[in-house]
Amino acid sequence: MIKVASIQIAPIFLDAQKTWNKLAEKIEEAASNGAELVTWGETLIPAYPIWVSPSGGAKFNDEDQKKVYSKYWEEALKLNESSIIEEMKELAKKLGVMFMGGIAEKDGASIYCTLLTIDQNGKILGRHRKLKPTYEERLVWADGDREGLKTHDLKGIKVGGLNCWENWLPLARVALHLQEEILHIAVWPGSSKLTEDITRFIALEGRSWVVSTSGLIRPTDFSHLDETEFPMKTILESRSSSWQNGGSVIVNPKGEIVAGPLIDEEGILYADIDPLLAIQERQNLDISGHYSRFDLFNKP
Repeated sequence: MIKVASIQIAPIFLDAQKTWNKLAEKIEEAASNGAELVTWGETLIPAYPIWVSPSGGAKFNDEDQKKVYSKYWEEALKLNESSIIEEMKELAKKLGVMFMGGIAEKDGASIYCTLLTIDQNGKILGRHRKLKPTYEERLVWADGDREGLKTHDLKGIKVGGLNCWENWLPLARVALHLQEEILHIAVWPGSSKLTEDITRFIALEGRSWVVSTSGLIRPTDFSHLDETEFPMKTILESRSSSWQNGGSVIVNPKGEIVAGPLIDEEGILYADIDPLLAIQERQNLDISGHYSRFDLFNKP
């Protein structure tokens, strides 16, 4: 059994250090409540690039878009050089807790949507870059690779994860199923419409525990920004409802919701993950084992 915590918060938009400080407080809270694995939303640090669609991000060579891209790149984290990554590793080791959450990762002049995993000893176990950014995200994020398509062990439980819509990629899910994934972490920018169907679907398909962890972005979350630095501020503040309303939810291997959904508020969801419940459900359907025909499906 392990206790997992799904942390749903809004970022301090485009401020990586302040967002990490806010997240770290929530991680400490989750650990004090017994969490052994904590998760947070897609690219929470320094934020999901929500400005692209409402501000006409596809304008070629647009000065405003280039300015904000460079600010986003500046706040993104470089794995081997970021002081924030070092602080994450130190906190994970101090608390004895595994971290699995979203960051914007920079490498060269490119930015990747990365799901970072740090073990309870403060070691980076893996970084999974989103295989194919979705639609307008391609104006900000580069394509990922297969390096991060791995499960990681926590107390004998295999944990894997994917970013947002790549959770809909059958072969990406299968790659993790075949590594005996018991607990699946799906991270999202934040929308109950995104998480409500696929979370239960993955649980029923893989007979797995699934934690969908979302971010949250409201019109008030841009108030601290300077319009000269972030020209889209007025557009994003003018909306009457949340840009991203959360939707974090935890589902068991029977497809039953055991926590959440958490909508339009910050908070932490908890669940006790019993691996034997997944094994029990797989007696009937084990798609990575006795209910699959690898002798047929591996052939063209």
